[in-house]
Amino acid sequence: PLPCEAGSYSDKTNLDAAGECTACPAGSACSTGSVDPTPCSPGTFAATEGQPKCEPCPPGTASNQGSDSCDSCEAGSNAANAGQGQCIPCPHPLGSARGDVICSVCMKDYYLLSSADPDDIYKSPTEYCKSCPPNADCPVNTTLESLGIPAGFWRASPFSAVLTECGGFGGDGDAGKQRCAGSEAEASRRRRMVEVSSSDEYCASGF
Repeated sequence: PLPCEAGSYSDKTNLDAAGECTACPAGSACSTGSVDPTPCSPGTFAATEGQPKCEPCPPGTASNQGSDSCDSCEAGSNAANAGQGQCIPCPHPLGSARGDVICSVCMKDYYLLSSADPDDIYKSPTEYCKSCPPNADCPVNTTLESLGIPAGFWRASPFSAVLTECGGFGGDGDAGKQRCAGSEAEASRRRRMVEVSSSDEYCASGF
């Protein structure tokens, strides 16, 4: 009798030809002489049928038992190593994008005080990620330079975390706010985007 070749299986005995064996289904593996398929363990996968072994999921992804593919880690989690069965939530106050290998950006409502090696940020998150300043806008992955400054506020430089409300320029009480348009971290934010220049970064058009 012939044993089934690697990548196939059969629970029958006294086989006369390899064609009598069944291809191992995707999501499982079959070594030589397998009687049944072996489901891939968490953190591994077999994308197609007929596989002699399961392959580890690449970093930034994970899989459950019996998977034929690996899923990218959701935003806010990561998988630093190959072959992980689950993604690990980012430590507070860090965040991540979908499929990230390491959490090295600040989560919503925090900003990155200074640039650094991702490993250093991950090891000391509270040293690098600081609470969003009052009146500022801090979506995920905000840095000190990219703080969202709402209309009606300004700051002395891109390296300042202090926001100051615009003063009056004559006229009614809203005149100053109308002339001080702020700046935005993302164009998708609903307040209007301001043209940035060296002299009127926070000024509304025409002022």
